[in-house]
Formats: sequence, C-alpha cells, structure tokens
Amino acid sequence: MYAIFEAKGKQYRAEPDATLRLPTLDAEPGDRVTFDHVLLAHRDDKVIVGQPSLDGAAVAVEVIRHGRDDKIIVFKMKRRKGYRRKQGHRQGFTEVRVTDIDFGKGKSAPRKAPAETKAAKPAPKRAAKAAPEKAAKAAAKPAPKVEVVEFDITNSARQLAEEAGLDLATVEGTGKEGRILKSDVQKAIKNRDEA
Repeated sequence: MYAIFEAKGKQYRAEPDATLRLPTLDAEPGDRVTFDHVLLAHRDDKVIVGQPSLDGAAVAVEVIRHGRDDKIIVFKMKRRKGYRRKQGHRQGFTEVRVTDIDFGKGKSAPRKAPAETKAAKPAPKRAAKAAPEKAAKAAAKPAPKVEVVEFDITNSARQLAEEAGLDLATVEGTGKEGRILKSDVQKAIKNRDEA
C-alpha cells in the first residue's frame, strides 16, 4: 500500500513508516503535517488514479528534523573574458516520517470546470436549417476524382498558354527532357488557329 502525493511542487511516494526528505517545511521537529493533494493510491492490489487528485485522501507525516544536503559547487565562466565565479550551495531539507495514509472515499475528485466567460451565441435560424441540407447533399454526391498532371514548363510558356486557353496536354515539349518552351506553346497556338 502506497500513495503518491504532491508537496512543494514535487511528487513523493509515501509508504507506512517510510522516511522522506522534502523541501524545507515551516514546522518544528515533532509536529504533524498533512498533505491532502494525493494524486494516486494503491491498496488491496488496486490502483486508484486521481483526476487530478483523490477525493478526501491525505498523507500525514511527522517532522523528524531539518538539515542541509551535501555541498555542490556552482562555477560560472566566460572564456576569454576573465569572468569566473565559484559559489557553494547546500540545499535545505526537512526529514519526515509517514505516520498515516488516508485513502478517503477512494474516488477521484471532480475537475473544476473552467469559468465560462461569455455565453455562446445561438446560430442564425437560416444557417441552422441550411447546414443539414448541405451535409446531406455532400454525403449523397461522391467527390469527383481529380487527376493532377504536372508539366515541366517554363514560366513564360505557362503564362502564354493560360492567356490563350491552351490545353497543355496537347503541347509537345522540345526542351531538355521534354520541357515545354515558349516556342512550343506559340507553335501549338498557331496550329490550333490554322485548324
């Protein structure tokens, strides 16, 4: 049996009589502290997950002592600038012993609904009537299959073909690797006009 609870922005696994090191708490040795933000619990071979926390669940701990961790060295430098800073740091902690785990109702606490800022505007009546009709027509009519054919063509030739309304599939390219040139489009336009 265990529980995962949140304290000081971090998560910890609590088991009966387990000793934990938490960030420094504002409590004296011998005091009892209760953490009611339990995220997950395991008991009777069943895992209960909170959404985000369990309703009525709590972990009670007893403060044993306050202390400081081993020293770490914080060294900062900037090369070629003559900037060097060396500083030591010892993080404070509070050692606690888990005395009791209360699982509460064993159900997830409901998430708080976000505050509604503005009421949703009702859709206009015309749009509401037209929407189902359009959806029905779209479902009944299959989408046409469009075959996309790409041509290797110069920009000037493409512009000339669009202005003349020429179908590029009828133009034979004489450029490198069959590229359609402006002269090819002009030739196709001339042939079309003659025919």
